[in-house]
Amino acid sequence: MSTHYYAFGSICRGEVDRSSDVDLLACITGPGPDLDSEKFSIYQHARLRDLWAEGNPFAWHLYLESKLLFSSDGVDFLGSLGAPGAYRSGIEDCNKFARLFTESAHQLTQTHVNATFNLSCMFLSVRNLATCYSLWRGSPVFSRRSPMLIDIPLGVEAGAFDVLTRARVLSTRGIGVALTQEEVMLALRATTVVQAWMSQLLAEVRR
Repeated sequence: MSTHYYAFGSICRGEVDRSSDVDLLACITGPGPDLDSEKFSIYQHARLRDLWAEGNPFAWHLYLESKLLFSSDGVDFLGSLGAPGAYRSGIEDCNKFARLFTESAHQLTQTHVNATFNLSCMFLSVRNLATCYSLWRGSPVFSRRSPMLIDIPLGVEAGAFDVLTRARVLSTRGIGVALTQEEVMLALRATTVVQAWMSQLLAEVRR
């Protein structure tokens, strides 16, 4: 059984800061070795081949940014797959993340009890929609700041986007200072601008 370990994500983009973790991928065949699934994203080789054939955004992410750390057989498995197939699910993916944003923003307007979680989902929606749009455009951007880096950038004040980013780190990793009510309201006030921006991206993808 061959095993291949890769790093990917912010560490490979040079975007590391105090809130960053190190994204690790384990490619395996058959029963997995004793790997911690909280430290590794664990994929069977066959599943990764399928993702490559589908042109899945994760396959493109790994193709463009992953770095081989260890190979039990001396082969760069991901490198041997070549470029992933064409990305064909742009409309579906962008619609999905736009709906998630709308649902999460609506929940936030109803109650602030789960404010950090809802803001985290809003960040995920905004970032992933921007990434999927950029991949559809043929110029993929996988940065956490992808909404600001694509050809139709998100025009919200930096403070509002930073609140969303902090909420994501707080929700997924429990790191950071709790958000204040004023910060929650700052992010809420930006929702109209975000939704207009999302509509603009969706219109482009649907053409």
